[in-house]
Amino acid sequence: DLPQPPRANFYQGNWPQMKAAQDQNKLFDMFGEWVDQYGETILFWRQSAPKYFTADPDLVKAILTEISLFAKTHAIPNRTLFGQRMTGTSSFLTVQDGEVWAIKRRAMSPYFSKIHMTGMFDKCHDYIQRGLERQFSEVALGKTHVDIVEFYGELYQFFLGALGFDLGCNFVSDNAKFHNDVIQGVLKWAPQQFGNTTDVLKMRVSKDVNTVICGVSKLRTICRYILDQKIKEYKEKGPQPDDILHHVITANQMYLEHINTEYDSHYVEKLMTYMTDDVLTIFLVIDNMAKTLSNLLVRVMREPRVYGKMVAEIRAAELGDLQTMDKTLRYTEMVILETLRLHPTLMRGIRVTKNMTTELNKGLTIHGKGMIFFGQLVLHRSSKYWKDPYEFLPERWETGSKGITPFTYLPFVAGPRVCMGKHLAMLSMKLALAYTFKKHDMRPVPGEEKDMDWDYRFTIVRPSAGYNAIFTKAETENEK
Repeated sequence: DLPQPPRANFYQGNWPQMKAAQDQNKLFDMFGEWVDQYGETILFWRQSAPKYFTADPDLVKAILTEISLFAKTHAIPNRTLFGQRMTGTSSFLTVQDGEVWAIKRRAMSPYFSKIHMTGMFDKCHDYIQRGLERQFSEVALGKTHVDIVEFYGELYQFFLGALGFDLGCNFVSDNAKFHNDVIQGVLKWAPQQFGNTTDVLKMRVSKDVNTVICGVSKLRTICRYILDQKIKEYKEKGPQPDDILHHVITANQMYLEHINTEYDSHYVEKLMTYMTDDVLTIFLVIDNMAKTLSNLLVRVMREPRVYGKMVAEIRAAELGDLQTMDKTLRYTEMVILETLRLHPTLMRGIRVTKNMTTELNKGLTIHGKGMIFFGQLVLHRSSKYWKDPYEFLPERWETGSKGITPFTYLPFVAGPRVCMGKHLAMLSMKLALAYTFKKHDMRPVPGEEKDMDWDYRFTIVRPSAGYNAIFTKAETENEK
């Protein structure tokens, strides 16, 4: 009894249309058209399997908050790369089991609170400032064509040192380039390992793919070494509130206490594997902040009005503490929010129904257990909820979220599983923009002044055109 677009044929369902749209980087455009034509909640077919998609804010709210009806799916891929374990299914971000998730969340959440970020400000400030000084030391101003995806990806791998990864000796920050190469390789190849058989076989023997697989293996070894050191430190000094890895250890200890499991050697090794999943998850998700910055910069380089207003604010801003920075970078925050609207880091979410019959709103029902998708990219660009939805207008955020229909803006998702790291993300991105533009200007490389596009084919949104930039020394008022 759900509306649905016509199937290409009985056996393949809507898969041919979806595959063609995906190949053209227009899958979510097609879902947006289906929603406009058939209704905000639709049924579609992937081969013979029925799936569901919604852009109805009321249903999205239920999906994200009614944990007795909807659960995270166990079928999400990309937790291994051709058999090489990456994040598994047990890290504090990927775990599906409700009890385990609640325990880990309870231990991790205090670290990411706004109050704790206030205390972390000086350390974050120091790492972002030093990281950018390090990055710019390798840039010939006015000459080097800088790939901003790589540039800010490496900055954020350096930034992990602020969270406790450096072991007091720049252990991670000094190796930021290698870590970033591995992470960018994972983000490139992991989503593609589920293509057609011929392409997958070619990938499996590809030198580039196998280099990434080896890199992931080495990075997991690094994660394990960091954990060994942190466990010793934890036992000697007790948990330190400013160390994210101490929170990881606490979360897993709380889980052990909950299930009352004996500490035999087999289970200890299993637990170390789970904690390694947690640590590698942090290596991966910190790059989401870098991707958002890249998306923002590709856009504002080609929006002179927005660029000028943001840069002027940054150069007058005070960065002494979090509260002062937030007050003096209000427009910059609006630019970030608008970037996350048009280019959300995550394009869609997935849940599965827990019961054999699930009553939805508006008289709709899912019979049997089913998978339902909700599309941030569709909601964020719907003319039903946004005026001039495809225009980049930071000013729409002048009154904050006032006037925004609830559950139509989901860059950090919402509900019990709302992104824990949103305050850290906003803090670090503001600092990164501030220390980029306090001393530098940027422009597109010659010939790419109008080039601007994004890759929406895979899980994480990233620029696919226009991401090369030239940095120059900032002009002072006297020089102007």
